[in-house]
Amino acid sequence: MVVPGSVLRFNLSGMNPRYQEFAPSPRFAAHIECFWLHSSDDPVPCFRVMPDGCADIIFERPGGTRGRGLVAVGTMTQAQLFALRARQFTLGVRFHPGMASRFLRVAGPEIVDGFIALDDAWGAARARRLAEQLAESSSPREAIGRLEASLGEPPARDPVEEAIAWLVENRGQVPVEDLADSASLSPRQFRRICLERTGLTPKRLARVLRFRQALVHAGQERPADWARVALECGYYDQAHLINEFREFSGLAPGEFAASAHSTNLDSPALSLAG
Repeated sequence: MVVPGSVLRFNLSGMNPRYQEFAPSPRFAAHIECFWLHSSDDPVPCFRVMPDGCADIIFERPGGTRGRGLVAVGTMTQAQLFALRARQFTLGVRFHPGMASRFLRVAGPEIVDGFIALDDAWGAARARRLAEQLAESSSPREAIGRLEASLGEPPARDPVEEAIAWLVENRGQVPVEDLADSASLSPRQFRRICLERTGLTPKRLARVLRFRQALVHAGQERPADWARVALECGYYDQAHLINEFREFSGLAPGEFAASAHSTNLDSPALSLAG
């Protein structure tokens, strides 16, 4: 099954999962957050994936439970659980929030909380050629180079993408009116284009980004000072943080922290600053 976005692994005792991240080349740094690899010798019955505002392209070997080796994965509005098969290898490219749609050629709402086969977005010939190249790659760096080449020349970021990047840099703490103004748009126009690019409204995206930053704090502090985390991440108070945590993760903050600290395995949601 596909494994998008920032992942938090639970119930992994006795298993041997491996996760690595690789920085993109400088010319893609404005659009791509990272490339990532995940593999496991044993099945992983409960693989929790948290919303992070990002969209991914994912290559699986063998070709996923749906028989699709390459998929485009949309942004998420709540945590999802996946069961991973033994000896599954997954390579992904994680785009910065708002930066995927012009590469995928798919509107954000079409794949939010879901995914499509990449050949439905790019055409069968182009997607099949990339899948063959990735399957034949002898190293992660070779596979990443081929993935970057398949994306073509990255376009200059437009005003809406610049505004979304500003929101990301500030962990979701920029008023929508200011974002719209920076893109020379009305708030209604900016909302429409942000929804088209990300699958989320600006306010929803801001909430996801605040939640993502709260995950970072929760993973780094033992025990976490939830009142301080709430203040630093832009929540009204601790109760507001707890409600958002439950909505996006399905867990209370304390439950999340206990599960995250029960394993020594590195998690991208814990190692990334956003």
